[in-house]
Amino acid sequence: MARTKKIVKTKTTPKKTTGKKAPAKKVTKKVTIKKPKLSSPIYKQIFKILGIVVAIIGVVTLLDLGVQYLNNDYSVAVVNGQRISKAKWHETLENAYGASIADTLINDSIIEKEAKKMEVKVTEEEIQDKLDTVIKRIGGEEAYQAALKASNVTEKELREQLKTQSLYTKVIGPEVKYTDDDLKEFFNQYSSIIFPTETEALEEGEQLDYEKHKEETKEQYLISQVQSIQADWLAEKRTEYKIQNNSTAKPKYGFLKILGTLFKK
Repeated sequence: MARTKKIVKTKTTPKKTTGKKAPAKKVTKKVTIKKPKLSSPIYKQIFKILGIVVAIIGVVTLLDLGVQYLNNDYSVAVVNGQRISKAKWHETLENAYGASIADTLINDSIIEKEAKKMEVKVTEEEIQDKLDTVIKRIGGEEAYQAALKASNVTEKELREQLKTQSLYTKVIGPEVKYTDDDLKEFFNQYSSIIFPTETEALEEGEQLDYEKHKEETKEQYLISQVQSIQADWLAEKRTEYKIQNNSTAKPKYGFLKILGTLFKK
């Protein structure tokens, strides 16, 4: 009889798991960024194009600012984008006031030349004293600045006016004849205008002391008298000068006219 082998099957019991998974191992990958080769032809071409673009933008910006500056510098106003040129403005002013202003400038030139002949000068200290007097009469610095703005006059222009007025007074003033009674009459009539601050400080029935304000009264009297005869004085002086007024007549040309004028000086 043949023997039979018994095959014994063994049961394998699976291992019990606790429900927790084993932690997975972290895999880190190194990422390397390759630096671009800026020296390569393609990058050189890109930089060249960018440089050209930046240069063009810069040039266009400068040209635009330049055009804006020229437009604003040569325009007196802009209405809905339409510019009114200063040339048109000047032409209108010249037609309206040109002859009058030219006449004033001619008169100013004459008084300066006459003052030079007489060796008469007006110092900066004198102008400042007169300006301080104006500020005091107006009512202080704030009122003075408001008056300048309302009159559309700068302090520089006012100083020039005070200087010219002083020249007229110094040049024509010695021709004015007056007495002390004339000064007293002038003082009694205009003291409240000449000395407004002092007048307001007076008590009822009180009057300003003439002797105390005599010198300033004399100065104001001379100014008023000079202004009253100034036009006649200038008319006479104009006959002594060779005047070419291009605002009222076309300029005249002559042979070596400029050289002749220079040699006369």
